[in-house]
Amino acid sequence: MSWNKPTLTLFDDSDRITKGGEKPFQKFVPRTKNQNHTKITGAGHFLREDEGPDIAQLMIDFIQNT
Repeated sequence: MSWNKPTLTLFDDSDRITKGGEKPFQKFVPRTKNQNHTKITGAGHFLREDEGPDIAQLMIDFIQNT
C-alpha cells in the first residue's frame, strides 16, 4: 500500500534536531511535490507550541487548497 494523499511539511529554519529533515522527507514521501512547504522562521523544536496560530493557518490553507 502506498501513501496517496497530498502531504505538506512545516519545519523550523534553525532547529538543530530536525534541520534539513524536510529534504529527504519530501524526496521519499509521495504527494509532497508541488505543495507549499514552509519553513517557520524563529520557532524552536516544538513548532506547535512556539508558532501554533501560524501553523494552524498554514494547515487550514493547505486543506482548503487540496
